Amino acid sequence: MAVAYQIMIWFCFGFLLYLAWQDFLTFRIRNRDVLIFSGMVLALLALRGFEGALPDVMAGLLLFGLGFVMWLLGAMGAGDVKLYLPLGVFVGWSMLPIYVVFLLLGSVLLLMSILAARRFPSEKGLLRARLTKIARTKGVPYAVPMAFGAILTMLPHAIQM
Repeated sequence: MAVAYQIMIWFCFGFLLYLAWQDFLTFRIRNRDVLIFSGMVLALLALRGFEGALPDVMAGLLLFGLGFVMWLLGAMGAGDVKLYLPLGVFVGWSMLPIYVVFLLLGSVLLLMSILAARRFPSEKGLLRARLTKIARTKGVPYAVPMAFGAILTMLPHAIQM
């Protein structure tokens, strides 16, 4: 069971990278993709026999609630808010403080990249061109630091089992 759990975590990492890339390119997170990730997280819960599921669901609800407030204030898109529910369950209550630190770190790195692209715009290369375009808009691909934080938080669980 532990090997299956570990493999599923790696699948979740891959899907989070996909979601982050899609959000980076389009500023969109599809409902379908949130449902797929939710199913993956549900499978993780099932693989561990739903042990400790309630606190982890509470973590998801907390992140969803905070995201919902940000959405009401116009600071975050609805797709990011919906992603927070399964992402919080994935990270879990016990790892939430560590996730917040990595989320903050990822957010600062993304902000610095956007500010650098604003100061030194370039259309060379996909990444720099997209950062330059993001710098011209008011949109922020929040799934990028969200995925960064979740992957770094859960990496020890994926490696040590």
